[in-house]
Amino acid sequence: MSEEVEVQVNETTSEKAKGKTSDQVSKAIENAGESVGKALTNIMDSLETALTGRGNTVMVRVNDEALEKIDMLVASGICSSRSEATAFLLQQGIERSSALFDRISDVTNKITAMREELQDWVKEAK
Repeated sequence: MSEEVEVQVNETTSEKAKGKTSDQVSKAIENAGESVGKALTNIMDSLETALTGRGNTVMVRVNDEALEKIDMLVASGICSSRSEATAFLLQQGIERSSALFDRISDVTNKITAMREELQDWVKEAK
């Protein structure tokens, strides 16, 4: 993975270097390094969140594309196992779907309240 990042940084830096002074090139390299560092920090933070409190077991079947991505995380060393990679990807999906889960929660709470109201009405009618 570090070779990929290095190649990517070098390619980005080379493109930015055309027609620039050495100070500008140095600044571009510094900015690229900061961007890579921030990305790695975000990945590590997300991974730590995903792996905290993993006391529950879920068996899941995945398609070939998902398995390829899971194996990519393991092969790159970002995750140490398929289980860890799957937990990481699941956490990422949850975090990026917060609006969906907020809406589901709102509707579910309304349904629960209506069900309780109906049950109370039936008890009173008896």
